[in-house]
This record gives sequence, C-alpha cells and structure tokens, in this order.
Amino acid sequence: MNIKKYFLHVAFALLVAPLLTSCLGGDDDKFDYTDWINQNEAYFTRMQDTIGADGKKVFEKLEPVWAPGVTVLAQWHNDRSLTASNLVPMDNSTVNIKYEGRYYNGVRFDSSYSRVDSIYTCSPNNMVVGFWTVLTNMHVGDSVTCVIPTNAGYGASSSGVMPYSTLIFDIKLKSIKAYETSGN
Repeated sequence: MNIKKYFLHVAFALLVAPLLTSCLGGDDDKFDYTDWINQNEAYFTRMQDTIGADGKKVFEKLEPVWAPGVTVLAQWHNDRSLTASNLVPMDNSTVNIKYEGRYYNGVRFDSSYSRVDSIYTCSPNNMVVGFWTVLTNMHVGDSVTCVIPTNAGYGASSSGVMPYSTLIFDIKLKSIKAYETSGN
C-alpha cells in the first residue's frame, strides 16, 4: 500500500469512528438513574418516618455495629415475645426461609414461592448486608417486612435487580438447618 492510500484510510477511519461509536452505544445510550435514585431514597425516608394507628413508628431501625452507616427497617408481623426463646442465626448459619422481594413501587423481582416447596436455604453472610442484618436479628418463627436501602442492597450493580434500588422483603425464618459457631 502506498503512502497516499495509507493516509486516506487513516483519514477515513478518523471520520467514521465517531459515527460508529455513537451508533454502537456511546454515552448517549446510558440510562439516567437520577429519578429512580430519588424515588427510592424518598420511599426509604417515608418508611422510616411512618407512624402506625397506635402512634408509634411502624418500622424498627436495625443498625449493625459491623456495618457503620447502614440502617435497615424492620416491621415485625408476629409477637416476638413468643419466639424470644427460639434460636437466632449466626452469620455463618444455614437457614431455611420463605421470602418475597419487591421494589419500592410494588414490582416483585424475586420470590421463594416460585420454588416447589417455597423454601430457600442460605447463610446470612452470603446475602446482601441488609438481608444479612435482618436474618441475624430474627428468631426461628419470626416474620418480617424489611426495607433495605441501596447502600445495604445491591447498590450500583445490576445482578438481576435494578441498580440503586431500595429493596422490600417479606421474610419468614422457618428453621436453622445448621447452627454454626463463630469459633476461631
């Protein structure tokens, strides 16, 4: 190839490259999450300030000492005095739960009820921080609705869940399959 053709190819590439990148998904195609983030944050704030018919806050704040800056909201659906003597899972326990997860707008994104027996087996420390926090505050038999802000959920990642989402879970702790210790 002679020098003249080489410069023509380079000039053509320099002219066409910007056109191709804009067609192939440059910055113009990025989703703007600003409204979604604002709506999710506003929902979390509303829930933490929600007052029930009895004049008390509907949600209890759970703030794990091991995760500074994390606040998860929990609304218990059972009389916890009746489950107070039941086991509470440790971080590395294996638990059987039933759950349903949805976004602040009510759209469901996951559920154990789609499984044959509706039981999901997990370890708290293998879940997002907010879910982990709630599980390690539950006694076997407890049922809770929890509100997990994005910093205790999936954050900016999109692992099957919309990024920057406040997550709402209804969880029932059925049993502790393997009660692990925190041994060294």
